Amino acid sequence: MNDKVSIIVPIYNVAKYLPACLDSILNQTYDNLEILLIDDGSTDDSPKIIEEYAKKDSRIKAFNQKNSGQSSARNLGLKKATGKFISFIDGDDMIKPNFIANLIEPFENSSTILSVCGIQFNRLHNQSTTDAYTNKLRSKKPRESFKAYILYLLTIDGRMYSSVNKLFLANTAKKIQFNTKLNFAEDTKFVLDYLKKTNGSISFINHALYIYNYGTETSTMKKTSAVWKNWQTSYNNLKSWLGLSPSVKEKFWLHAVRLRWRISYLRTKHRLKH
Repeated sequence: MNDKVSIIVPIYNVAKYLPACLDSILNQTYDNLEILLIDDGSTDDSPKIIEEYAKKDSRIKAFNQKNSGQSSARNLGLKKATGKFISFIDGDDMIKPNFIANLIEPFENSSTILSVCGIQFNRLHNQSTTDAYTNKLRSKKPRESFKAYILYLLTIDGRMYSSVNKLFLANTAKKIQFNTKLNFAEDTKFVLDYLKKTNGSISFINHALYIYNYGTETSTMKKTSAVWKNWQTSYNNLKSWLGLSPSVKEKFWLHAVRLRWRISYLRTKHRLKH
């Protein structure tokens, strides 16, 4: 398979990390790439770095917009993307050389609608790394509804929440957008909206191929996790996604997701206090 993959990189004041991010993309073993760099009104050296890299590699397409947020930048990337597949990478993160090659392989099976890999958490404050979400997950059971399966995954594992460790089908992804009014869990909503618009199987790559630099987040992002109202909004969005007449199993997993989120919220509150 050698179909074009559009990689969308939203960028805002990440000059310190951006060269490593872009180098990791350019060094992919899969080279049929379209690299969309969306500068979201950066005030540091990010625009200069983007310009330098765009001159080095013709696969890079640079865009800029007035500061409107990461979701808006990703939406611009979706609008401009021309590849058959789409991947999102944050400007302060990195990917391993075989990230795209491994994620695209399952699409040789025509039933695959989404490919997901594990995440390597690179903790900058103590220079340690941890591979997460590399355990094997079960497939959907024959009599299990697709929505119950997704809720099960949201309950027992963290790899479904983000948009960055995945490869999407562009013809479906381009039909939806990131909600620019949300400043919390907008990734999760995008993934759920995507899954609602398509039908097929999810493939899991049990290797940590996405490198998440843990410790570059803003204090605002941390604070949004410590506000239960934000979690409740996400839960309401999840209930809406599920529909008006959920099955007994779907209700069970819906409540399990809410419990998981409540625990995550309390842990965040505890960390901020200490």
